[in-house]
Amino acid sequence: MKAMHVFGVLLSATLMFSVTGCSKDDIDKASNSMGDAVENVGDKAGGMADDAKDTVGDMADKAGDMADDAMDGASDMADDAMDGASDMADDAKNAAGDAMDKVDDMADDAMDGASDMADDAEDAAGEAMDEAMDK
Repeated sequence: MKAMHVFGVLLSATLMFSVTGCSKDDIDKASNSMGDAVENVGDKAGGMADDAKDTVGDMADKAGDMADDAMDGASDMADDAMDGASDMADDAKNAAGDAMDKVDDMADDAMDGASDMADDAEDAAGEAMDEAMDK
């Protein structure tokens, strides 16, 4: 749209010079000057478009980096949670094993105590029999 506006100004200037009686050289110089102006405007607009494109690209890259960082952080948190759960499961397993060992020890002690009591009872019965036989 700007190019059409500049072209319109160029055409108006050409008509004005032809109506006012300017020489062909004056009109050519004015036309060249206006052409250069249009070209400069086009170059600047193109440069601005390139800058805008670069800025948008940089912003997209930064957004992508931020998303990657967020995903890495979430993955690390999940890994830490799994490690913690695994450690807790190992601790529970070890505690259960320790408890079973204590139950086994208590059962062995109870069996030893019962065996000792049975032996003592047998000895006492044997002594009582011996005394009864001696009388």
